[in-house]
Amino acid sequence: MERNTYKLTITVVLILIGASLAVVFSSNTSSITLSNGIVIDFGGRDITYSDIDAEETPDAFSALQFVCDKEEFDLVVEGYEVITIDSYPGTGSSDAWRLYVTPIGKTEWEKTEADPSTILIENYSAVAWGLFSGDEFPTPAVDASGVNYYNYDQPRRTISLAPSCTETLCSVGGVNTIVGTDQYSNYPDAVTAGQKAGKITIVGGYTNPSYELIVQQNPDMVICIASQASHMVIAEKLRNIGVDVIVTYDGEDIETVLNNIYMVGTGIGYTITTERTLSEITEAMEIIHETLSGYFQIKYPGVMIALSAVKSPWVAGTNTYISDILMFTYSENVYSAENGWVQVNSESIMQYNPSVIIVVGSEYLSAEEYKKFMDSLPAEWKNTGAYKTGEIYVFSEITADVASRPGPRIAQLTELTARILHPDAFSDGITVPKCVGNDYEDYLTITKDLDYNGGI
Repeated sequence: MERNTYKLTITVVLILIGASLAVVFSSNTSSITLSNGIVIDFGGRDITYSDIDAEETPDAFSALQFVCDKEEFDLVVEGYEVITIDSYPGTGSSDAWRLYVTPIGKTEWEKTEADPSTILIENYSAVAWGLFSGDEFPTPAVDASGVNYYNYDQPRRTISLAPSCTETLCSVGGVNTIVGTDQYSNYPDAVTAGQKAGKITIVGGYTNPSYELIVQQNPDMVICIASQASHMVIAEKLRNIGVDVIVTYDGEDIETVLNNIYMVGTGIGYTITTERTLSEITEAMEIIHETLSGYFQIKYPGVMIALSAVKSPWVAGTNTYISDILMFTYSENVYSAENGWVQVNSESIMQYNPSVIIVVGSEYLSAEEYKKFMDSLPAEWKNTGAYKTGEIYVFSEITADVASRPGPRIAQLTELTARILHPDAFSDGITVPKCVGNDYEDYLTITKDLDYNGGI
C-alpha cells in the first residue's frame, strides 16, 4: 500500500493578521462532540478514520484492532505496544506508533503512555494512533473549539463567515454548496458571481455576521474562524439548534493552514479534491525552497512588513505568517523580537534600519503615485536603507488580500515574496514592480497555475 508523502520539508509559518483568540467551550457539553471513532495517522496527512461501536470496542487498543481488521492493515503488537501497522514504520525509521488523546474542552493532542486498554474512546474528543517521532503530533482531529469534525454528514448548504474560510472551502471543491458568505469574501470568481446573481447571500461583515441572516439560509454547515469572538458566539448558538460548525484555526503556521484545508475538506466529505489541493500547495512550496536553496549568492536582507506607511505602523513580529515566510525565503524579520502584530514607535524603524519594506495596503499606485507615496513617507522611513535604495514595495488590491488570508494561496504569497527579496535566484527575467495589485499572477511561474476558482 503506497502512502501519500505531501509533507513540507521545512517549517513555514503563516498567521492571520489580527488578534488571536483561544476559546474553549469546556463549560457547555452541548458544544463538544465526543469521539465516535479512532484515527490512524501515518504522517503527512495520510489518515484513516473509522467509526466504532463504543460498546463492542470501547478502548483505544480494541478499536485499533477493529480498524486494522476492517481496513485489512497488518497489525503487529507486543503486548499493548504497537510495532507496525501495514508494515509501517519501515526499517531504519526513527518514527514509532504512539497513542494520542484530545481531552474534552481541549484542542491539542496529548501523548499518553497509559495502557491503551484503559483509554476509553467515549471519554475524549479524539483518540489517535500516530506514526511520529517523540516531538511530533498527529493532524488535529478537532476544530479550534474542540469539536470532532470527523462526525459530520456531507452538507448541501454551507455558509462561510471569513474570506480565508471561503477560499479554503472552495479550494476543496465546496463552492457549489455555498449559500452565504461575509461581505469581504471576494475570491474565487465563482463566489462573486454567485453573490451578484443572488444565489449567495451576504450574511454580514467579517467581525459582525448576522445570526438571523445565517439561520434564514437554512445551512447544514457553517465555517468560521477562531480569531473572531463573534464567530465563536455564533458557532455555539448554531450548534445548539443543530447546525454543524467548523471553527478553523487562526493560521499560526503553514502546517495549521494545511490542517485547516484538510479539516474543512474532511468535514464536508470532499477527500479527493482535498488531497489534490494539499499536494499541489506542498509541492509548490518545495519547489520554491529548492529554487532558493540552490541560489549560491544567498543574502539575508532585513525586512519590515507594515500594514500602513505611517510614522508608527503596525508591523509583523515573530509568530506571524509573514515572519516565517521571511525565514523560509532566507531573510530576516527586523521585528522578530516582537510577538505577533504590534504597533511600533518611529524611532525603532531607524534603529532596526530595514533594507526592504513591504507595505500591505489597499490602493493601487501608478508610477507617478508611487513617487508621491515615497515623497510623503515619514522622516524615520526615509532614514532606512530600504528608502535610500528604493526597496519599498506596496501590496495592493488582490495582492493585499492574498497577503492577509491564511488560505490556499499561501504558496503564491511565498513565491511573490521570494522574487522581491531574491530576484537573482530566478532565471526567468521576471521583475516584480514596486506596487503589485490585481496583476500579481503575472509575476509568478511556480505557483501561477494554482487556481482555486471553485476547486474545479
